[in-house]
Amino acid sequence: MLLDSGICTVYRKRNTAPPGGKPSFENVQIHRGWYGELSFETTPMRPTEKREEVRTDARVRILQNRNIANHDRVELLSNLNVGTVYEVTRAYHGRDDESGELITDLSLEVVTP
Repeated sequence: MLLDSGICTVYRKRNTAPPGGKPSFENVQIHRGWYGELSFETTPMRPTEKREEVRTDARVRILQNRNIANHDRVELLSNLNVGTVYEVTRAYHGRDDESGELITDLSLEVVTP
């Protein structure tokens, strides 16, 4: 798969508040590189008891970075998408079936300001 859709920057939230203070977060960059868009399906959310509901607004593939985990923040920059911020809901670390390249697939949810 070609990773030519745009630039993906991944951030981790870090608490900068002093001990005992109100939490104050800043984004620390942990990855930057090209991404490719993946197909995905959306279904209506119907919350039920004892079941986690996951919403997916975008899925992207990047070169493997095993440091990326749930709740990291992602900014995608392309001609169509200018600076939208997402949160990782699922990170899959594996191998591309076609090329054998080590990859990370991210399922993303839009972060509302």
